[in-house]
Amino acid sequence: MEIQVIEKTNGRINRVTGTTIKERLRVCAYCRVSTAGEEQLNSYQSQLKYYDEKINSKSEWQFAGIYADEAISETLDFKRTNFMKMIQDSMEGKIDMILTKSISRFARNTLDTLKYVRMLKEKNVAILFEEENEDLGKKEQRD
Repeated sequence: MEIQVIEKTNGRINRVTGTTIKERLRVCAYCRVSTAGEEQLNSYQSQLKYYDEKINSKSEWQFAGIYADEAISETLDFKRTNFMKMIQDSMEGKIDMILTKSISRFARNTLDTLKYVRMLKEKNVAILFEEENEDLGKKEQRD
């Protein structure tokens, strides 16, 4: 029996074709705070700074923006204008991965969470919920 040694490939692999992906992941972040109180606004500013630094520090990521809704506690998704813009940009193929603090920051109820995760997964857009350490809708082309 002969053993075949497979050399390590540097970079990401397209799991469908087996080829190396040369372009970087287009990564954005979504931030939201519920109230306009000073403590929440500081949290909001901290989130913006954190995600800007995190995305720009990864050489394999391309900064695709930060979408943020400030002082919005709406349960209706269409009233969160920057959230809806992020979803639209994702559907148009401008985003490969979304970073967000938690599931509760991303969507206000279970139905909306499932709806948007499914929509994004169909477009191969991954969502990383940091607090839950969950990566939903894993992009097929990521390693």
